Amino acid sequence: MSSHTSTSHISFHPTSDNPSASHCLIYFITGNPGLLGYYDIFLKTLNDLLSGTNQFSSSSNIFHIYGQSLAGFEDVESEPIPASPYSLESQIQRSQKSLEGLRIPSGPRHDQHYDSIILIGHSVGSYMLLEIIQRLRKSSSPLKIRSGILLFPTVTHIAQSPSGVRISALFRIPDFPRKASIAAKGLVWLAPRRVLKWLVGLVTRMPHDAVDVTTRFLRSRMGIWQALHMAKEEMETITEDRWDEDIWGIEHTDIDVKAEIPKLIFYFGDNDHWVANHTRDALIAARGQSDCDNGSSKPIMLIDKGGVDHGFCIRHSESIAEKVKVWIDDMMFNS
Repeated sequence: MSSHTSTSHISFHPTSDNPSASHCLIYFITGNPGLLGYYDIFLKTLNDLLSGTNQFSSSSNIFHIYGQSLAGFEDVESEPIPASPYSLESQIQRSQKSLEGLRIPSGPRHDQHYDSIILIGHSVGSYMLLEIIQRLRKSSSPLKIRSGILLFPTVTHIAQSPSGVRISALFRIPDFPRKASIAAKGLVWLAPRRVLKWLVGLVTRMPHDAVDVTTRFLRSRMGIWQALHMAKEEMETITEDRWDEDIWGIEHTDIDVKAEIPKLIFYFGDNDHWVANHTRDALIAARGQSDCDNGSSKPIMLIDKGGVDHGFCIRHSESIAEKVKVWIDDMMFNS
C-alpha cells in the first residue's frame, strides 16, 4: 500500500502484481469550504475498510482512493494566490481535469486507465459530481464512471433551505463576500494562532483535528472570500433539476445503454439545514426508485435516521464511511 497525505491532497494506492486485477478509483469531491483536511478521518476509515476487501479479493478488485481540496480555500506553496476567487464552474473544470489525469500508479498495468471509477461528493461536491458525469458522457470520455455516491447532497434549490434563506439575504448586500472577508481577516489576524485556535475550539466545540483545519482556513489569504464567493454562486446556480434523463437512469430498451448509466446513491440528512425538506422530498418523488422499481437504474435515495449533521465529516466520519463501504461492496460485487 502506498499513500500520500498533505493538507490539500490524499491518496491511497494498494500495490498489486496481478495483471488481471480490476482497479477501481474512488474519487472524492469536497463540500464548501473545500478543505480536504475535514475529510481526513472519513477517507482513512474508508480506506481501512476497503483494505480488507482488497486482501479478501486481491485477485479481482483493487480499490484506490484520491481526494483534493477545492482551489482557493487554503494556502498552497506551489500555487500562486489568485487575484479573485475561483468560480463554481472553474472548480468543476479543475476537478474534472484532475480526475481525467489520474492513472493506475504502479504494477503490471502502470499508467493505464482505471477499470472503473466511483465518485463520492459531499454537499456542493454532489452537484459537481453530477455535472462531471454529464460532461464526461457528452464528451465520450474513455473514463468508466461506475457509480456516484452523493452525501447530504445540495443539488436543487439550495437557496430554499433554512441556511440558504439566511445567507441569501446577506448576499443582497453589494460585494458582500469580499467586504465580509476583509472584515473577518482583520479580526483573525489580530489574534495569535494559538489564541485563534483556542477560540475556534471554544466557539465551535469541534474535535481537535477539525479545529486545526478551521484555523488554517481562517488564516489563509483567500479562504473566507473563496467560501463566501462560492456560496453566493451556489445560491444563484443550484436551482432547478438541470441534468439529462440519462443521468437519472430513465429506462432504456437498449440494454447496453442502460448498463452504461452510472448507479447513483443519494444519502440525505433529516432536517438538513442546507436542504429544504420539501425540495428533497420532491426530488425523491420525481427521480428516486420506488418500492416497485426492483432492478431499476434510477437512483437509490435514502434519508438518514441517525441524527447525522450535514457536516458529517466533523463528528460522524466513521459511521458514514461504514455505510459507503457497504454501498461500494454492493455495487462492485452484486451488480
